[in-house]
Order: sequence, then C-alpha cells, then structure tokens
Amino acid sequence: MLKEAPARTTRIRTLDQLHRGDHIEARLSVGPAYDDVVIRRGSVQETAPGIGVVWIMDQLSGLRKAINTDECTLWRVA
Repeated sequence: MLKEAPARTTRIRTLDQLHRGDHIEARLSVGPAYDDVVIRRGSVQETAPGIGVVWIMDQLSGLRKAINTDECTLWRVA
C-alpha cells in the first residue's frame, strides 16, 4: 500500500511570485498559540498586486473566490 506524501508548502510573500494555475492555500491566523487555519485552497486564476487580491478557483466549492492578502497569508502547495 502506498502512503500519500505530505504536501510541501512555501510562503508567498508577494503576489508577483504567483502564476495562473499555481495551487495555493490561504491561511488565517487564529492566535499566537495555534497553527494557522486553512480557509481556502485552489488554483490561481488572476492576481491584482496593486490592491493585494488574488482570485482562485476554490477546490472545495468549485467557485471563483477572491482572497485579500491583508487578511491572510498565502502558501504555494507542491
């Protein structure tokens, strides 16, 4: 039986690091004693670095969602 390898994640510091089709997670910090919580996961559709927004195709709902980088951190999932 094969085991699934855990996904490797890399923090995205600027939206210039993202490209259409990249798989990312948006995480929200819930407190200093807790790990960040994944609130969205999906593939990048479009970015707007000037306003700090990235649109993804949400993996769970199948809908296009906007993510504001002022509210959460972005992580590339490989």
